[in-house]
Amino acid sequence: MRISSQQVFDSGVSSMQQHTSDVVKYQQQISSGRKYQVASDDALAAGLGVQIDLDNAQFAMFRVNQNHINASLTSTDSQLSGINIALTKFQQMMVQAGNGTLGADGLKTLGQQASTLYNTVNQMSLAKDANGQQILRTATPTSVLVAPNVSLETALSFTEVMTAPTGMAQDVITFLGSVRDKLNAGTTLSSSDMDNIQLVLKQVTKAQVKTGLLQNQLDAATEAADVQKNNVEVQRSNLLDTDLATATAGLVKSNALLQAAQSIMTKLDSNSLFQKL
Repeated sequence: MRISSQQVFDSGVSSMQQHTSDVVKYQQQISSGRKYQVASDDALAAGLGVQIDLDNAQFAMFRVNQNHINASLTSTDSQLSGINIALTKFQQMMVQAGNGTLGADGLKTLGQQASTLYNTVNQMSLAKDANGQQILRTATPTSVLVAPNVSLETALSFTEVMTAPTGMAQDVITFLGSVRDKLNAGTTLSSSDMDNIQLVLKQVTKAQVKTGLLQNQLDAATEAADVQKNNVEVQRSNLLDTDLATATAGLVKSNALLQAAQSIMTKLDSNSLFQKL
């Protein structure tokens, strides 16, 4: 089959156009860092890229929730630590009041100390954070997602810490107030008072343990979420980012083929009419 010079010419033009397009494509990939410039370049990759973007948005939401819970639990831990210290001093004062060596005046002196500690515990239990929200929540704390399929409570409730411990008829503040009033009146404390301060301390310690557990769970969830986010980012990079080595090699190859096609076209243009025929 005879191939005419026009067919050779058309083939050369088509080859030049293809190689020019390839050169432009690789140049865009290298300069932009993106493997695909428009979704139509690879519809499947574009769709997967959108899903990865949604995953990244979800991890950004996790990060916001993690920071919120971390700040809340840090404040809670600080308040519980302060309350525990004040209650321990209150217990020591009660032991001193119950040793039987103090008279009414001595008990009243301890009553002044009890008043100070009572006010400290009361103020710390009602303290608010920077957003004006009570640190020990008055409502049941909500749970939020901090990692895929992992939810944690955002705080501890006032009820968990300050209501009547199991075995007591009075809540914490009321009990402390009753002890203060007895001492201010010069009245000796009862054995049940000593038992009750133990229950109060136990309840606050339990709340501290729960706070520490939530912080540990948050740390573990944050680490797991970071690992998953890095994996998603690697997938996104492999899918959508330019592989510079591959793109550079493709650019060199396409440039070489383009130059070869241009050389052939130049030679065709220089042929005589007889040679073209």
